[in-house]
Amino acid sequence: MRIRQLAARVSLFVLFVLGGTPVAFAQVVVQSQGADSRVDYSSLTRIGPWDDRNYQLTLEDLALLAPNEEELTEGIPAFYRVRLRREDPSMLREGKVQYPRSALPRYLVEYGGVLISGRIYTEWERIGEHFVVDLDPDAPTREMFEYVRALEGEVRVTSPNGAAESAVAINPVNPDQVVAGSNGPGGGQKMHYSTDGGETWNAAGLLPLGGTCCDPTIDWSSDGTKVYTATLGFANFFYRSADGGQTWTDLANEPGNDPRREISAGGSVDKEYIHVDRFPTSPHLDNIYLTWHEGGNIMRFARSTDFGHTWSTPIGFAADPRGIGSDITTDKAGDIYYFWPDFNGQTIRLKRSTDGGASFEVGTVQVASTEGSFIFPIPSMETREVFIYVSAGVDLSNGPFADSIYAAWTDSTAATGGIPANNHARIQVAFSRDGGDTWTVTTPHETADANSVDRWHQWLSVGPDGKVYVMFYDTRNDPTRTSVDVFYSISDDGAQTWSTPAQLTTVSSPNIGGGFEFGDYNGMDVVMNQLITVFTDNRPEGGGNTVDIYAAGFGLEAIFADGFESGDVTAWSTSIP
Repeated sequence: MRIRQLAARVSLFVLFVLGGTPVAFAQVVVQSQGADSRVDYSSLTRIGPWDDRNYQLTLEDLALLAPNEEELTEGIPAFYRVRLRREDPSMLREGKVQYPRSALPRYLVEYGGVLISGRIYTEWERIGEHFVVDLDPDAPTREMFEYVRALEGEVRVTSPNGAAESAVAINPVNPDQVVAGSNGPGGGQKMHYSTDGGETWNAAGLLPLGGTCCDPTIDWSSDGTKVYTATLGFANFFYRSADGGQTWTDLANEPGNDPRREISAGGSVDKEYIHVDRFPTSPHLDNIYLTWHEGGNIMRFARSTDFGHTWSTPIGFAADPRGIGSDITTDKAGDIYYFWPDFNGQTIRLKRSTDGGASFEVGTVQVASTEGSFIFPIPSMETREVFIYVSAGVDLSNGPFADSIYAAWTDSTAATGGIPANNHARIQVAFSRDGGDTWTVTTPHETADANSVDRWHQWLSVGPDGKVYVMFYDTRNDPTRTSVDVFYSISDDGAQTWSTPAQLTTVSSPNIGGGFEFGDYNGMDVVMNQLITVFTDNRPEGGGNTVDIYAAGFGLEAIFADGFESGDVTAWSTSIP
């Protein structure tokens, strides 16, 4: 970071040219308003969007930042970076992965956006060396979002506008009950429920006690009487519902009357995922497993053996490669498979437990290597950047590939750089037939167009008959690679070969302005004959683009009967009250 003494007033007015189109922004950084004349306040736009709260920073505050702070692309302003580092001194100070992936949504929950001259702005992007805030007086702010009815085709889950990052889970014994979670709208994690298989959605009661942030994750008990969710705040919070996701206070019925459980506290707690062992003969039936990372990206784990009432002391895998973006799955024997991307070594790692999470094997298995590391920019996700995370599943059927283990992730096709157009995103799927000892990697979509089409933000699910499903964003309908649609592929031979990808969305989502863009991930679940995907959608509605969570799905029987023909997929019609 370059810190130098300047004159009393600096006016910053920059004109960029992007693809021949001039983009002007005017950010006036008034040096005399700063608390410390030794600080060059205008230089702080190189490490994040400008926010007038930066004026309170001193040279001693900025000394907390990393030497390579300008290389870290997390779109949060300098004052918030200083705050996070002060609250969590264990944060790394070197390398390309230092801030938790939840830093931006947490900032948006707390502050709503960047404060400039008394107004909150919600759209910014990185152009050249600077983070650029859209100061157009007609640009939307968080307060300006309003409800717009969804278009015919897929189902809009969230209302009002302003939601990203979603998870979904179907009741394993009653597919009419579906629960979804989202980051927003309006800040904080919101929950949604459906009683008709996902055709219509309702807003659930707020998660109790407040302080939630983001990264929803959901799963059900084996008998379908309880549904669970976890969320980030400045802790890792867990909740339980006994009414199909309508309310989230069921844990208050346990001794202690506390409606939530705090699994792990700290400002760097990030990227949690939940999994319930539901195989009927598993010795660990209904164990709940939670994965996340914290404290310098150390992977962590906790479990509950009493339906979420009490939790084990979290354990951390400090001796293993550091990571971000993990998932857990289990096989018929109840063995645990814990996956994460090792961003330093550029590999996908696996750690296993054969005793229901009481202990884990020493060391990890390398599933595959990756071309990318952590995140990389592409034209449709140039500011938040595409996130490399893992989603996993196991074949619990009695078919020919029973107990096969699957993991899916987004990767680049080659080494990445800072120019979005030069990077290309693809989906990779790995399978193992020997309990995770050895792995084979396949690609669930076309490869001949790898330099003209990006695929990213995948999720993987395994159907009740062992078929493997992968959904993802796909830019094939836009030659500029800036708009996305949701596609899916299916394998009926254990992920060795894949169907031609079929399109689920009927309207493309153009590139989203703002630092958060499409968020970090999407979700999918398969139960009985029902498949549901949830995803961030930016289709034009009500005269402009909105950012919402949509759902799309279909009955699997029609696909099985007609050989993966996309024409047999019937998207849900809209029915939102």
